[in-house]
Amino acid sequence: MIRYTRHTVLLAVLTIEAAAHAQSAPVDEPAATPGPETVAPVAPVAPAAAPAPADTARLDEIERLARAAARQQELLAEEAARRAKTEPRLTVDDKGFSVSLPDRSFQLKFRGLVQADGRFFLDNNALEANDTFILRRLRPSFDGTVFSLVDFRMQPEFAGGATILDAYVDVHPWEWLRLRAGKMKAPVGLERLQADADRVFLEQSLISNLSSQRDVGIELWGDIAGGLVHYVAGIFNGAPDTTADTDINHAKDFEGRLFVHPFRTEALRGLGNLGVGVSAATGNRKGRLPIAVAGLAIPSVPAQTGLSPFRSTGQNIFFQYLAPANDTTGAATVFGHERATRINPQLYYYVGGLGLLAEYLWLKQGVQKGNTTTDLTNQAAAVTASFTVGGRENYDGTTPLDGLDPAKGTWGALVLAARWSWIAVDDATFPTYANPVASARAANAFGGAITWVPRRSARFAVSYEQTRYDGGAGTAASGMNAAVIADRATEHVIIARTQVSF
Repeated sequence: MIRYTRHTVLLAVLTIEAAAHAQSAPVDEPAATPGPETVAPVAPVAPAAAPAPADTARLDEIERLARAAARQQELLAEEAARRAKTEPRLTVDDKGFSVSLPDRSFQLKFRGLVQADGRFFLDNNALEANDTFILRRLRPSFDGTVFSLVDFRMQPEFAGGATILDAYVDVHPWEWLRLRAGKMKAPVGLERLQADADRVFLEQSLISNLSSQRDVGIELWGDIAGGLVHYVAGIFNGAPDTTADTDINHAKDFEGRLFVHPFRTEALRGLGNLGVGVSAATGNRKGRLPIAVAGLAIPSVPAQTGLSPFRSTGQNIFFQYLAPANDTTGAATVFGHERATRINPQLYYYVGGLGLLAEYLWLKQGVQKGNTTTDLTNQAAAVTASFTVGGRENYDGTTPLDGLDPAKGTWGALVLAARWSWIAVDDATFPTYANPVASARAANAFGGAITWVPRRSARFAVSYEQTRYDGGAGTAASGMNAAVIADRATEHVIIARTQVSF
């Protein structure tokens, strides 16, 4: 803060006037230098005359103006500080577009994901007809915060038809205690929980067939000790594996996850990002029989089995429970019945450019066909290893050390990845609950991927994966002839992707 006193103003004015007088006064000839025997007399210094009344008035006016100017500067500084605390800020970066108050008590973020794929099959005449270019994902996302207390997300999907992927509200009074309600990813499946834009492979592995894509419910979750421990405990509708999010009965699923990051301490932080944990879920469900509407101009309602088919990396169905299209009574259709339980141990480890993600999923599923019921046990596992050149690898994606800039000789990051995954169906499934000449008993997939990440928001990737099957082909039984079981032809698929995410 600037303060002006009367003495300061008086000195400033006298200095300015003296300087002006010196510049305007005539210049005299220099006096002769006195000789050795000549001593120049020293004139006495006269006392300064008191300022005239007119000068005093003028100094008062100058002082008043100086104080007014100083106050104006103080007001402008206060107004600038107030605006800095209250005016919204617009931010644009690789994480999207956001508008927020400086304290982030209110904010709105707009993000997006676009994935354009080419999918091509090799050495299989039947599958080569499926070669195609597709828009794999088209997802705008709206995230926000209200009163520093409530977060929300709205994320639709427009690729392949409009649907809602995420729509939830998240109340977070503390970091260790949050409440989320709505449609979201359930806590089972490590690969499933990873963002679609961040995976090093272009499609999820075979293990994803045993977990649901999204579910509707409510959960408590949080991070303890700065993220050393992460937990989730929730109640969900119990969506069928991979697809629908609607509830088909009154029963609900109880799901939870406990995940530990042992290196998130000051002493071990330099060892990388290690996460180890387990997810579990259990709940009752029962499928619905088809509803025939007679005499009305509306279509019949098909059966809701509560079970989903299994798909390969190329998105081809290789296993499904029996569900004949002409079964109007439901006697020949297999339905989910009573309890389904999942156990899912999981881990990941990332350090520098190295990454490893592994998990196993065990599913015990009750099924019913007519008056016959049983419990079937299906299992799956997956391991993904990656190595990044020119970047850092983590569970939330690849970050180049230097973004693309040819003038500086920087080209982003290059990610090399390999993956193995496996799924096995309970032997008791065949032939009562699934057709052995149409559905495989097991599948093994192995593949590799290479991704160029010029910047965090862009990716260009190519992957190859082959999937070998046990069963799933052959000749059905007829008359006195027993069924002849053969292995389904190996699937070879190449997927190329251009991705932009922000």
